[in-house]
Amino acid sequence: MFPAACRAYVVLLFVAMATTATAASADSRPSPAASLAPCTLPGVAHPARCGSIEVPENPDKPDGRQLSLNIVVLPARNGHALPDPVAFLSGGPGQAATSDPAHLSTILAGINEERDLLLLDQRGTGKSAPLRCPLVDAADTAPNLRDIFPPAAIKRCIKALSATADLTQYSLRHFARDLETVRVALGYESLNLYGFSYGTRAAQVYLRTYPKTSRTAYLGSMAPIDADVLLEFPDAAEQTLVRTFDACAADAACHAAFPALRQEFATLLERLDSGSVVVTAAGTNTKVTLSRGRFAERLRSMLYTPESAVSVPWVLHQAHEGNWQPLADGMLDFARSMDAQASMGLFFSITCNEDVAFLREADIRARATPRQFGDFRIRSQQAACALWPRYRVPDGYRKPIQTDVPTMLVSAELDPATPASLAARAAPGYTRHVEVLLRGQGHSGWTDCIGERYAQLLRQGTVEGISRECPATPWPAFQLKAEEAPADGKG
Repeated sequence: MFPAACRAYVVLLFVAMATTATAASADSRPSPAASLAPCTLPGVAHPARCGSIEVPENPDKPDGRQLSLNIVVLPARNGHALPDPVAFLSGGPGQAATSDPAHLSTILAGINEERDLLLLDQRGTGKSAPLRCPLVDAADTAPNLRDIFPPAAIKRCIKALSATADLTQYSLRHFARDLETVRVALGYESLNLYGFSYGTRAAQVYLRTYPKTSRTAYLGSMAPIDADVLLEFPDAAEQTLVRTFDACAADAACHAAFPALRQEFATLLERLDSGSVVVTAAGTNTKVTLSRGRFAERLRSMLYTPESAVSVPWVLHQAHEGNWQPLADGMLDFARSMDAQASMGLFFSITCNEDVAFLREADIRARATPRQFGDFRIRSQQAACALWPRYRVPDGYRKPIQTDVPTMLVSAELDPATPASLAARAAPGYTRHVEVLLRGQGHSGWTDCIGERYAQLLRQGTVEGISRECPATPWPAFQLKAEEAPADGKG
């Protein structure tokens, strides 16, 4: 599950290692030092600190291969940082926390006045020994029109990555340990966890492992640790598609341009099921018969944010008129963006072992197979995971989190991946929590209202008095012709 927008950063100032009574962790070995130095980041007006820390790839083999973890700190702007920074946990899994410091610096500007922002590239991402796994072969793009995760690409990745990395050592448990190591090395008393999408899973693992050093948590577009999130995709995507159709019908210009949108969509599904839809792979003369499942997954990725969903009516209408190329090109563009923005090797290592391994066939058939969006995404991920190296999680790992750490649970009504029902289901385990629903927002949504609520949580350290209400965000203008195509969503 990739957030709606991938963010970026970089960082370095020599900081002496500091240990305090509250910095003790489960690891009894001396904490390594983090070497940081002043640096300048693109789009960030204030000086930052950038650097790294070394940790063993396999904690059980401390003298084995070492990983250099990339650290970025955006220091408190008032020069007097409070002892508990905001630690950003990116999604995917596979996206780097340091990919867009300018974005975080902007939306958390007020918070950054008195608190550091701590960005640690998760092992296997960004500049922390990235597990790059290209899914697109520039010489042969046809497989990407047939599969989300082409088997030949998966096999190439496993062979290439396994030459240097132990792919069984890139779990969320190890990442939580890495984050705690960095906290201790930088001398922070505790962390305010700030996670979106799959970053909420990382937050949950840290909360459970290090409850005494978790001051607050922000969990946006939550993926509960006990949930089979892939099973949520078909229903969530259908609901978001219906809301997109409704929004188009309520918009005079969109309705005038696409008055029969629902009927056209039904016709497209019939054509796909008949096997009559043939597209050309970009950069080649190769013809590919487009499947309903591959079409559905491309459509779901477009629904991740309203900003990308506004293209859906135009793209569907083009296909209905016989022009399937915008859809086909979008599939390849999206695959290329994932290659560029995410470490897909880390994505497979975590999702194969901490999600897909727990899927049950009966649940797939009951919750995915009968749906319009179907089980194609699930089956595709299962096929990739059948090849990927495996590790076992401890017994009880997927039990619901129970914590009294003050937590904001933020969901969006237009989310085709992690619907609000997931946060509601997990909420009883957070004895001090507030739930907020973002109306008119998609996956990993954010508004000024949420920013104000979050700042209140950090100021007071409790959820008391934090309002659950935020104004609805209006739909952006729908795309009505080719040249109006907006930036793509992320899946």
